[in-house]
Amino acid sequence: MASEARTRARRRSCQATDFGATAVASSVDLLVEILMRLPAKPLLRFKCVSKQWYSIISDPQFIINYAQRNLKPLLGLLLSGRKEQLGPYPEFSFISIGGYGKTGRVPKFLTIPKLEIQDFCNGLMCYSKPHMDAPQFTSYYVCNSASGQSKRIRVLESPSSKRLMAVNLAFDPSKSPFYNVIFVSETSGSELNHLIKIDIYSSKTQTWRPSTKGLFIVPHDVDFGNGVYWNGAIYWYHRKKNSLAYFDFEADCLERLQMPLVSQGSYPMSFDYFGESGGHLHLVGTCRPGTTLFTVFEMEKDRSGWFVKCNGDLGALATTFPKMVTPRLSRRYLFSPVSLFRGEKEEELSIVLTIPGSVVQYNAKDKTSKKLCDLPKGFIFNDFMGQGFRFKSHQYMETLASI
Repeated sequence: MASEARTRARRRSCQATDFGATAVASSVDLLVEILMRLPAKPLLRFKCVSKQWYSIISDPQFIINYAQRNLKPLLGLLLSGRKEQLGPYPEFSFISIGGYGKTGRVPKFLTIPKLEIQDFCNGLMCYSKPHMDAPQFTSYYVCNSASGQSKRIRVLESPSSKRLMAVNLAFDPSKSPFYNVIFVSETSGSELNHLIKIDIYSSKTQTWRPSTKGLFIVPHDVDFGNGVYWNGAIYWYHRKKNSLAYFDFEADCLERLQMPLVSQGSYPMSFDYFGESGGHLHLVGTCRPGTTLFTVFEMEKDRSGWFVKCNGDLGALATTFPKMVTPRLSRRYLFSPVSLFRGEKEEELSIVLTIPGSVVQYNAKDKTSKKLCDLPKGFIFNDFMGQGFRFKSHQYMETLASI
């Protein structure tokens, strides 16, 4: 009798489960709501469940709504660098943020031989590698880091590739499921100016077009390192030249921007990090190596200027991590900001820094810190040691966008 009762109970449970699954499948609105709450990587795999699921997850409006609901969650940082004695191609190390993935494990999409990252932008990556059949050519690809899906968008001969000054992605999934790639090339140059051209690839039309303004004359003190996409434009900050310029896609124009105005005291401020987070553009200034002071600047939405988001002092961090301080009579503080990201609340701001031997996260609001991982083997502070890796960080996110 007990056995029969258990059998009937299991049957009722199965019937109830089948009824629930049928109810979800038959209600598109309920299914969409459930799918909206799932991480991007499983969602991409769930396209294979049925034609209905594929249609929902691939729908451009679903991709936009999903991005607006899940506002650019930072899952990790990817440190990339180059050690000349190991060859011309960079090495990578993944650093988990908030428990995603495993620190130190390199994502599969980065194991491509001779891969060189050109840019990361909101879950998409642009990279290059020598052409498979003709090494004198360089192929350029766009890849979705969550799905591993990639697409070749351009092939250039080596001389043309060497004239490239920048390759950058422009992608905001909360506004559009499509992306642009911008190629900035020097056509000629003099002691005073560059003559450059800008070519733009559109994933919507899958075509290339030159800028409608033709060639641009750019002063030599403007360079195109460290490109960042924000608010409809690509911004380039060059640390050595202390220059900032941007290309506005809608206006199809290239303009310069003023750097923040800072007072030059006993310890001049240098800008060590430039990037976007949570829909805001930031510069981090430090007064290294003589002090632990820092300032986070934020750009006004209309590009009218910079304002101070917060000031801080990493002195307590140096106490927690004494390797930050050189054991000399003239104290020097060894740290380098490599990323900044905002929390769920507007006022939450965290800075990721490399220090001798470690990568640490510092919360600028409550002044707390934690060690994220050991500094990967071979990653040395080029600013202070004069040798070893020069490296930078890329924010790792996931997106539903198709390539």
